[in-house]
Parts: sequence; C-alpha cells; structure tokens
Amino acid sequence: MPKRSNDFQRLIYLVRVNLAEGATVTESKMMRDRLTKRFREVDVVVEGKVGGQNVVVSVECRDHRRVADVTWVDLMKSKHERLDTNALILASRSGFTPEARNVADKFGIKVFTLEDIEGSDLPALLAPSGELWLKSVKITAQKVTIAVPEYEELAGETVIANPDNLVYLKDGTEVFQVQQIVDGILKSSQLRDYLLSQGKEEHKRFELSWESPRTPAGEPLYVKKLEPSALRSVDSIRVVGPCTVEIGRFGMRHGKIGNVTIAWGKVAIAGRDTMAVATVDDTGKAKFSINVAGASGVPSAP
Repeated sequence: MPKRSNDFQRLIYLVRVNLAEGATVTESKMMRDRLTKRFREVDVVVEGKVGGQNVVVSVECRDHRRVADVTWVDLMKSKHERLDTNALILASRSGFTPEARNVADKFGIKVFTLEDIEGSDLPALLAPSGELWLKSVKITAQKVTIAVPEYEELAGETVIANPDNLVYLKDGTEVFQVQQIVDGILKSSQLRDYLLSQGKEEHKRFELSWESPRTPAGEPLYVKKLEPSALRSVDSIRVVGPCTVEIGRFGMRHGKIGNVTIAWGKVAIAGRDTMAVATVDDTGKAKFSINVAGASGVPSAP
C-alpha cells in the first residue's frame, strides 16, 4: 500500500470491496491524464461492466477535520474530466458544506460522509457482547528428520534431512525433494486450522510428525542410502522449529456511509497494520473484509 494512503481512504477502499459484486477494486490507482499524458493517483477505483460496457467509478477521499467545501469539489471535477472516469464519488470524513453538496449534485457527483452512530464497540453488527479478535501464527522449519525402519542387516535409524534431499517411490522413481514435502505440510489447511485453534501466545516452538507418509495416490515413500546402496521405506517425517503466536483485539467503531452500515477497527499483528471492515447494505446483506498493510489481495467473507 502506498505511503500516501490514510486510514479513511483505506476504510473507503474496504467498504467498496465489500459492495463491489463482480467488480475490481484498486486502492491508489494511477490513471493517465488525457491532457498532460502524466499519471495521476486516484484514491479508490472500481472497474466493472454495465450492459456489456466497461465502467470506471473513481472515489476520492478527504480525511480532514474541516468539512469539504466547494473548492475541493471543483478540483476533483476538473481532475476527473481529464481521466477515464465514468462516475465520480467524493467521500469526506467530516462532511460537506451545503454549497459543496449543491454543486456536486449539479455536476452529477455523489458525495458521502462518515457518520459515527455509536461509541467504540461492535455489538450491533456481531452480538450483544461481541468482540473481534485476530490470531496470527508464524512457523519456521528449522530441522527435518526422517525415520526409517530396519532393513535386512541395516538397523532402524533417524537421519537429518537437507532441503534438496530426494524422496522416491518403491521402484526408484524420484517424486519429491524434502523441501517440497515440508512446504506442503506447513501450508496444509489441517495444520493451519489446528494452529489457529490451539496456538497460544506462550508457545515458542512447534513439533509435528507425519507418520507413514504417502503420495497423493497412496504410494509409500522411500529414501536412498548410499553406502550400502538401498532404498529404505520412510516411517515418519518430523519437522521442528520456532513459532510465534500473536492475538490482537480490534478497537472497533461503527457508523454509516450513505445507506451502508459499517463497523471498522485496527490492530497490529506481526508488526503489520491490519484493518477489518464489516458492512451491511440496505438489503441486509453483510460482508466482512480484512486488509493487512503490504499484503496483496483482501480476504473477505459473506
């Protein structure tokens, strides 16, 4: 996210993401000025199709303590007359003067303001005593060991595996590097769900074991011993390393932008600024999005 972005712009961006069915929403998008040929930044841009035609809706945000006056409306109108904007929306945290609203209406520009409707909680959107928390878990594979059973005259043993060590099928076909297996384990939904449900802030290390590992087709895995040369079946793969569990509570506020009820809040997780936004539109449809500073994409849920 560009440094020029602010919390109000970010809030408006996430609200538009929640409301934009089938459209693409971009924050701090650079659009070319048809007159100067230079690129100019637009706070939020929504791109979609209406009647088979491409439509660009631009949203400009003003996060000032003073209400927006007609001068800002005039500036934004002039700016977007030279951009590929089909419709312009102006959002001001502190509202608009009557003259600014009147001029914007005459130009066909929609204006919105943020109206705080309650204090600092989220009960109206979640539950009578609802709170919103975010848990983050970071794990790093530090050591990987592979256990093999007895084989003919060879004793069972546990060996330290390097990331580029190969793993085989029974017929000697190479199938994976150890790094690929570890990546698959650490990115699995089962491990993610377990860590998020059971992880605590006092946990500093993790240990996991995959017993009788097999390929997706159900074939057992083998490793190769060089001296004497032999393929040995894998009993288990064990991964250990450091972990960090962080739990943060969002300080939520809620209000309205136009006819959309919103709740939003921020928390720092893993040193990164994180904003959550819940919206309920005039049809009663609710949606929730989280934006992590510096991350691509916006996870959302209905």
